[in-house]
Amino acid sequence: MTDDKVNILLVDDHAENLLALEALLSDLGQNLIRANSGVEALRLLLNQEFAVILLDVDMPIINGFETAALIRQRERSRHTPIIFLTAVNKAEQHVMRGFALGAVDYLTKPFVPEVLRSKVVAFVELHKKTEEVKRQAELLKQMVGELADNNDQIRKLNVELQSQRDFISTVLDTADSIIVVLDAEKKVVRASRAFERVLGYSLDEVRDRTLASFFFSTGPWADMPHAENYWTAKDGTNRLIAWSTTPLMTGPADHIILTAIDMTERKRAEEEREQFIRGEAARVEAEASERRAAFLAEASTMLASTIDYEKTLINISRLAIPTFADWCFVYLSLEGEEISSALIAHSDPQKEYLAQQVELRPQDLSSHKLPVVRVFQTGTPELFSDINEEELRESVTDEQKFEALKQLGLRSAVVVPIPGRHAVLGVIGFVSPKPDRYTSTELIFAQELARRISLALENARLYREAQQANRAKDEFLATLSHELRTPLNAILGWTQILRAKRLDEVTTTRAFEAIERNAKAQAELIEDMLDVSRIITGRLRLELQPVEIASAVDAALDSVRPTADVKGVKLECTINGDAGIISGDPHRLQQIVWNLLSNAVKFTPSGGLVRVHLERADSNVKLTVRDTGKGISPHFLPYVFDRFRQAETMISRTAGGLGLGLSIARHLVELHGGVIEASSEGEGRGATFTVTFPFRETPVVGMQNAVQNAS
Repeated sequence: MTDDKVNILLVDDHAENLLALEALLSDLGQNLIRANSGVEALRLLLNQEFAVILLDVDMPIINGFETAALIRQRERSRHTPIIFLTAVNKAEQHVMRGFALGAVDYLTKPFVPEVLRSKVVAFVELHKKTEEVKRQAELLKQMVGELADNNDQIRKLNVELQSQRDFISTVLDTADSIIVVLDAEKKVVRASRAFERVLGYSLDEVRDRTLASFFFSTGPWADMPHAENYWTAKDGTNRLIAWSTTPLMTGPADHIILTAIDMTERKRAEEEREQFIRGEAARVEAEASERRAAFLAEASTMLASTIDYEKTLINISRLAIPTFADWCFVYLSLEGEEISSALIAHSDPQKEYLAQQVELRPQDLSSHKLPVVRVFQTGTPELFSDINEEELRESVTDEQKFEALKQLGLRSAVVVPIPGRHAVLGVIGFVSPKPDRYTSTELIFAQELARRISLALENARLYREAQQANRAKDEFLATLSHELRTPLNAILGWTQILRAKRLDEVTTTRAFEAIERNAKAQAELIEDMLDVSRIITGRLRLELQPVEIASAVDAALDSVRPTADVKGVKLECTINGDAGIISGDPHRLQQIVWNLLSNAVKFTPSGGLVRVHLERADSNVKLTVRDTGKGISPHFLPYVFDRFRQAETMISRTAGGLGLGLSIARHLVELHGGVIEASSEGEGRGATFTVTFPFRETPVVGMQNAVQNAS
C-alpha cells in the first residue's frame, strides 16, 4: 500500500457547493479536483484517474445521470466509484436510475457531512489498496515474463515469485481490509483472514461459493464493480460492506480481486449521530416555535391596545430584537405612490439614532440582491440569505448611507409586505449582521406578523374613516338645517309682512318675488335630496332619446346667467357646430350642465370668468367648464365628487349648498355612459371640469329607454 495522494473529482455547477465539498474533504490530504459541469468532468477523465467521483445530478447541458453514463462508456473510468449528490431529484425512480448507472451511493441534500466524508474515506482507502493489488499483480506479470527469457532467470523469478506469494499471503493474513480472490465465474478462490474475522467463515467454507451467495438482498450487486450493501455473516447477522472489484489477468484464466471494508459500526455510529442531530434540531425548533408563538401573542395584544399604529410598529420592532433580528425597518404607503420615511428600531440605541439621522429610503435598500421596492410593487415576500459588502455597495451609492448600513449590520434579511384589502400597505424587514440567519420558517413567521399588523392598520383606518364619516354626517345635517332654514325664514318673514296689509304695490310685488325665489331654492334643495335618495336606492331613471347636447348647454346657461350677472361673473361659451347628437335624457343633461355651471359661478369671485366649451372629440362629445375661482386643493381633489363632502367645514363656509351637485352630476354622467373628471392647479388657481359623452352617429328618432341605476 502506498501513501501517495489520490485524485478525487468534485462535479457541481454551483461554485459554492464545490467550495463546501472542498472544505469538507480538504483535511483528507488528497488531490481535490473541481469540475463545474459534466463536460469539464469528462475532459478531466481523459487524462487523469480518480479514486472516487462526487457528482451533482441537477446540472445544465448534461446532467449527472448523462455524465455518469458517458463515464461508464470509457474503459478507463468504467469502474470508478460514483456518489451522486442531489437536492432536487429525490424520488425513488431517480435513486434507482443512479444505481442502474453504476453509482455506489445516492445522497440527497442536505446530507450529514460526516456520512459523506466517511464514504469518501472508504473509497479512497479501497482505491489505494486496489492500486496496490494492481501493482502487485503487474509485478507478478512482469516476473512471469522474465521467467520465460531463460532458465536462470526463471529460477530467480520463481524465488522472487514465491517471495511475492508469501508476501501476498502475509497481506491476506494480516490486512485489516477484506481481500477476496474470485475466478471468472465470481467464485471464491481465496480470502483474507479479515473475511473470517468479520463474517465468521473459514477459507474452506467460502471456497467455490459465489460472491452473490453472501449478499443479504438480491439485486444487481454482483455485476457492479463498486457497491455498498449488506452481507450475511455466519451467525446470521448482517454486516454493511463497502467493496470494489478489480479484474486481474493471470494467464489463461481471469481472476478478480475484491477489496472491502466493514462499515457496520461506522454506519451505526452515523445513524446514532443523525438521530441525535435530529432530536437536537427538533428541540431547538420547538423552543423557537414557542418563542415565535409568544411573540405573536404579545404583538397581537400590543396591536389591539391602540390605534396609534406608528408607535405600535416601533414597539413591535423593538419586541423582535434581539430574538428575531438585530434591527428592523418599516415603510408604509402614503397617498399616491409615496412611501413614508423608515421606522427603524435597533438593539443598539446609538445605531438606531444613526439610522434616523441618515434617513434610509426604500430605494437605498433596493437592488438586484436586495429589492425592497420590488416587495412593495409585487406584494411577494423575499428572503436574502447573504449580502456581502460588494453587493451592498452596488445597492447604496450614497457614501454616508453605505457607511451607516455597514455599522447597522446587513448580511441577511427577510422582507415581507403588509397586505391590505386592495394594495400593499407597507413592508416590514428583519435584518441580521450574520449570513444565512433566516430560513423559510422565519419567512412564514414574518408573514404571519405582517398579516396581524395589516389587520391592526385596517382597523385603525376603518376607525378613522368611521370618525370622518360621523363628522361628515354631523356637518351635513348642520348644513342641511341651515340651508333649509334660510329660505324658510325669508318666506315666513315676508308672509307676516303681507298679513299686515300695509304694503304698497311695489313692496307687495317684491314680497311675492322673494317668497317665490326662496320657495324655488328650497324646492331645489329638496329635489337634490330626492335625487340622492334615488341614486342610493337605485331608482333613478333616464328617459333616453336623441338630444342635441348644445341645446342642453344653452338652456343651462340661460338659467345660470342671471345669478352670474348679479355676482359679476362673466360667462363665455364656445359651441362647435359639429358637436352632434347623443342618446340622453334632456332634463338630466341640462341638470348636469347646470350643476357644473352653478358650482363654477358659486366659487368664482366678482370679476371672474367661467368658460364653457363644447366640441366633438373623435367618437365622443366633450364638454369643458373652466373657471378662475378659488380652485381645489390637492388634498380634497380625490373627494370632490363624493356625496356630502365639501372642502369647507360648517364653521368656515362662505358659499351655500349641500355639496350634492357634483355627486349627482357624476352619477348622471355615468348613467349616460360618460366620464366626468376634475382638475385644478391648486387653491386660488381655478378649476376645470371635463365631461365626455359617447357620440351617436345615427340617432334613433323617438328612442325611449328607461335606464335604472345599477349602483
